[in-house]
Amino acid sequence: MSESKKKSKLNGSNIFLIIFFVLITIVAVLAWLNPDVGDALSIANWFGSDTSSVSIWAAIGFTMLACFLGALIPIPVPYMISVSTFSYAWLNPRIPNAVLFIIVLTLAAAIANTIGDMLDYVIGLGSEKILERDDPELQGRWARLIMKYPKAIPWIVTIFAITPLPDSLLLVPLGFIKYSAKKSIFYMFIGKIIMMGIMAIAGIYGIEWLLELAGESSWVLGVIFLYVMWLMIFLMVKINPEKKKKKKD
Repeated sequence: MSESKKKSKLNGSNIFLIIFFVLITIVAVLAWLNPDVGDALSIANWFGSDTSSVSIWAAIGFTMLACFLGALIPIPVPYMISVSTFSYAWLNPRIPNAVLFIIVLTLAAAIANTIGDMLDYVIGLGSEKILERDDPELQGRWARLIMKYPKAIPWIVTIFAITPLPDSLLLVPLGFIKYSAKKSIFYMFIGKIIMMGIMAIAGIYGIEWLLELAGESSWVLGVIFLYVMWLMIFLMVKINPEKKKKKKD
């Protein structure tokens, strides 16, 4: 691949990062100037009391749909917030069999998210051309790293699953190099159970504290969350261990 093509693809990533950053900044300014926009970003509205009136199975179904669709989007999105929200709502006030329902919610969210992630694996398994839906240079970088450290793949998949990072950056290359589908599903599912469990516990013990901390300016935490998402994408796109290794060599 020529240097000009590489630069153009990297420039595409840069353009996305710049646009995303500018949009977040514009939203932050609008939230500061306009109370209505601020209310939309307020975390108090994310965890509103209305969630307690939602039926158990509707909540589980909504969470599964959000987690499934969230897995298909190649950028970090807060699809797992519903796990925290309903876990908190079912214990404040406590409903009958709340702990059992929270366990079912956690497992259902992990299953739905894993199914969505495995579509990325199938994409990588099916055709190299489909990799063009994401940044091909970025996908190739991860594929080369995976092939260099095959013994670390289970740990990498599990850690990726625990984080809100876009799993497509890892699973598409895994499918492309035809890494075991059963192993990919297993380690991804283990990581998703851990992540959803953490989100449920965070909702149970952390939401009330978060609301008290935010106070009247809870929209600020919403904006901070958006900037954190941008930072995660930036690190995934920009960090290239291969370049560092070449410099050392």
